[in-house]
Formats: sequence, structure tokens, C-alpha cells
Amino acid sequence: MAMIAIIGAGVAGLAAGRELQRAGHAVTLFEKSRGLGGRVTTRRVAGCAIDHGAQLMKAPTPALQALVAETPGAHAIALPVWAFDRAGQLRAGDPAQNDEPRWTWPGGIGALGRQLGQGLEVRRETTISALRGGPGAYELLGEDEAYGPFAAVLLTAPAPQSAAILGASAIEAATRDALLAALAPAAYRPCLSVALAYARRPELPWYAAVNSDRSHPIAWLACEHAKPERAPAGVGLLLAQMAPGWSEAHWDALPKGTYGQGTPLPAPVEEVHGLVQALLGDELGAPLWADAHRWRYALCDAPCGPAATAGVAGLFVAGDMEAGQGRVNLAIESGWAAARRISEQAQG
Repeated sequence: MAMIAIIGAGVAGLAAGRELQRAGHAVTLFEKSRGLGGRVTTRRVAGCAIDHGAQLMKAPTPALQALVAETPGAHAIALPVWAFDRAGQLRAGDPAQNDEPRWTWPGGIGALGRQLGQGLEVRRETTISALRGGPGAYELLGEDEAYGPFAAVLLTAPAPQSAAILGASAIEAATRDALLAALAPAAYRPCLSVALAYARRPELPWYAAVNSDRSHPIAWLACEHAKPERAPAGVGLLLAQMAPGWSEAHWDALPKGTYGQGTPLPAPVEEVHGLVQALLGDELGAPLWADAHRWRYALCDAPCGPAATAGVAGLFVAGDMEAGQGRVNLAIESGWAAARRISEQAQG
């Protein structure tokens, strides 16, 4: 049995932790926030459940299908995903992609994170700033405490955050430099996510629409009320995930939080409201309220180098940075693959 540390309790870290624990290792996860799942999380506002990050999960392999089956309440989204261009013209989406089931859970996709985290030791609200030591004996440095030693460490935070930890670490210079060089190519898009609640629901033939040419201010628009247990009866819950350029331009003006509910909406939210209604071609009236969330590292656009995921001197990396795509299933599979590599090293 080896002592393994995992930094980050997103789905990659949780998936790795489960596999390592099943293999007989002692696993501790360190998570800077209060929740589990990273971007696979659900926020609750005024009786609504909002999936501000990941919207759904695909399960193209038997292992992923088994995970869906063991997570209570798995629900396939029946309506398709359509596409729209820079002019806001909507059209039917890719038939092959729409034939592939898209899974969610009643009351929010956060149920998946909770399932993956069952039985794992997770130190929440614990920020790790650096490592020290060497292979077989790494310590993790928190704000007021050191944890360890650990035989191996898996970093699953986005590449810039993992690189910041490694850059501040007192570890062998060649190991640190090799991992930093491998993390450097990973690139991310920022995203402001804005949920809008309305007094009625639009009648649409699609669940969500994606901007196919990346030239519209909205990157993704979803009818969250089409999912089970997302909104009170009759309430329309729409989620606009904004494009990187728009998100950067309005980042400071729209902090995380709930707006409206008797007070004027901020100008950026009014702009999103107008863009949403233009896409829908439907005058829904003024929003009841809006809720915003900011994702600095929302979607990975370019992968890290292979040395990061293969592991260097007992240090490993996992997450959507491995594939260079922001997909729940890919992050989970990256965590599983990292767990196998760590187990092989521990047994060797």
C-alpha cells in the first residue's frame, strides 16, 4: 500500500482517487473549495438548480456507461443540441452527435461529483501552495501545515494552477523544470456563465444550441428547465455561457453572484438578456433574476505535453489538459489512466 496525494477534487481527481483506493492505496485529496467536482457542480438559487460549468456527460465507453449506471437517477436529455452562427441563425445540429446519449442527474450534475467522492478522504478548503521533498517522500505545504510524506502526488488543477504549485516547490530542479515545460502548452478559454430566470418557458425543439463558428458573444445557450428538477413549474431557466472575448471584456464588471430580485440588473446581464431573446426569437419579458459565475480556466483548448501525464519522479498530472478538450468523460478517463500509472509505479 502506498500513500498517495491528489491535489484537486474535480472529476479527474475523484476518479483517480476511487481507482487508487480500490487498488489498495491510501489516498488523500486536497481541495481548495468547499465542494466536490470542480466544474461538475450545481448552484441553487430561488428554487432553481444551475449547472454553471459542465452541462452534461457523454459515456461512449463501457467503463463510463457503468459509472452512469451506478450513479442514482441518471437521466438522458431527450431534446437535441442545435447550432447557430455569428448572425444568430439556428439550424439542426450534427445527427451523429445528437444520437449519442447526453446524461445528467435530477437536481443538478453535481450528483456525479458526489458519487465519485463517496468513501474518499477529502480535505476541503485546503489550499496547497507548494511541494517539497523527493520521490517516495513528498510533502504538501498548506497555509499553516505540511501534509505527508506521500509516495506519489497527482496534480489535477488546471495547468496554470498546477504550474504555480510546482514553480514554488522545493523539489529536484530537473523534475520541476520537466513538468513545467510539459504543462506550458496547455491553453484555456475563460467563460462568464449567466443564468436567467423567466416567468414562462419558451417552446423550442432543442435543449441547447452551440455557436459553431465561435464568432457570437454567446458560446452555448441551454434551456436548463428541460432537465429534471431544475426549476419550479412554469419558470424558464436559461443558461448562457459566454464566448472568451465577451467574458474577458466583462470579467471585472460581473462578479460571481445573484442579481435582480427587485434591484436593477447590471448592464452586462441586460446585454446577455437581449442576446438570449434575439437567439430565441421570443420576447420572454424581464428576467426574474440572474446568477453569474466566472470560470477563468473554463475549457482547455490545447493539451499539455506527454511528460506531465506519464509522470516524472513520482509526480503526475491528470485532467482535461491531457486531451486538450473540456469534456467530463475525458477528464474522468484521464483520472483513471493516471491511477493506473501511479499503481504501476507503486508496484514496481
